[in-house]
Amino acid sequence: MSPHHGPSTDGIPARKPARIALTDTKDTTCAVITFPEADDQRAGAPPTVMIDCGNSRGAQETTEKMRATVRRALAGRTRIDHVFLTHPDSSHCNALLPVTRGLEIGQVSCGGDLRQYAGLQGGAELHRWLVSNNARTFPPSFRGLSAPVVSFAGMRLYVLAANSTGHTGSSDADANGSVLLLVYGSLRVAFLGDVPGSVAAGLQAEAFPADAADGPAGRPLAPQGQLLVLGHPSADGGAYGWPWGPEGNHRYTLVREHTPTASEDGPATGHASAAVLLEGPSAEKASAAEAAEKDRFTFTSVDSWTAGPQPSPPPGLSG
Repeated sequence: MSPHHGPSTDGIPARKPARIALTDTKDTTCAVITFPEADDQRAGAPPTVMIDCGNSRGAQETTEKMRATVRRALAGRTRIDHVFLTHPDSSHCNALLPVTRGLEIGQVSCGGDLRQYAGLQGGAELHRWLVSNNARTFPPSFRGLSAPVVSFAGMRLYVLAANSTGHTGSSDADANGSVLLLVYGSLRVAFLGDVPGSVAAGLQAEAFPADAADGPAGRPLAPQGQLLVLGHPSADGGAYGWPWGPEGNHRYTLVREHTPTASEDGPATGHASAAVLLEGPSAEKASAAEAAEKDRFTFTSVDSWTAGPQPSPPPGLSG
């Protein structure tokens, strides 16, 4: 898997904010990331990334709304450079074909085994599409902190973990799900998908080793700014705490939590995305002048988060 998108542009300051658009989080699972533009136009157009594309209700009307949200997020572009399906679960991938129909699709990467997608309800067509698009999977117990899968203008996307059971074809598709981490200066966005709290706790342990008071410099989840966590809190999440609440050893302070409410036409399905915004202790210690220079996530609506431009990459995470 190529670690970079296009030419090496990490040293080029970003001049526009990056954006993360979420479809209706009550009943759907889909995120579209637009990387920041670079000052040097020779760097080309910033890449776009889609993470999951599923509709838990399966309603055609909902799928059309998802399609409209994705088109707005692309802002006239007709290509998605990277698609990541976290794991073979219909609620995370059954809307991919109708939502992206008519768009050019670049690299496709999947958690789990491709054959598992064929076994989903209506998955035969999706499986054929994945095969025809040369979709890639990850090796067992994959950890991808050594190199980003997408890198542009100071923003990096890592596959933090995939196939954590150690077997790509495991029946525990949730535990095998890909966990993605977006890094932009002092900001972090973690896409947990459906991974259980036990997997999240394991990743926390890697980020905060017990023998280090504050975590070594360069650990991607070390408290440096704000951490936005997106995903579905699993049934065992309460047993582990992090990152779905202020308890535990995550060393972040809860800033804002978004839990989906009932849909207009009924209650939420129970498979709705949640968004938790956490802030590291470094932000509390910063002076007023430093705080003014720090970029923050801006919560603009249920389906849109914006991260301000951050010209310099974080220490320890050079490409």
